[in-house]
Amino acid sequence: MKKSKHNKQNKKYSEVSQYNPEIHTKTKGGLGFGMKKNVKDKKYDSSGLHLIDVFKWEVPDHLKEAYLEMKKENA
Repeated sequence: MKKSKHNKQNKKYSEVSQYNPEIHTKTKGGLGFGMKKNVKDKKYDSSGLHLIDVFKWEVPDHLKEAYLEMKKENA
């Protein structure tokens, strides 16, 4: 019966995990993962511009061009 509980926990973890095999590598033990080496980020992945949509922020004037470019690329 413990096995079914374990499978239930793994399923629950997989539903909330952000693991992506294209950019992540699994750790030796447990449920953790890390970044693969030499993986190229998309141009705006680490810029924070996507947070403008998430939090409904106003786009600052100095970021409007970059924001519009990001929206065009992701459309």
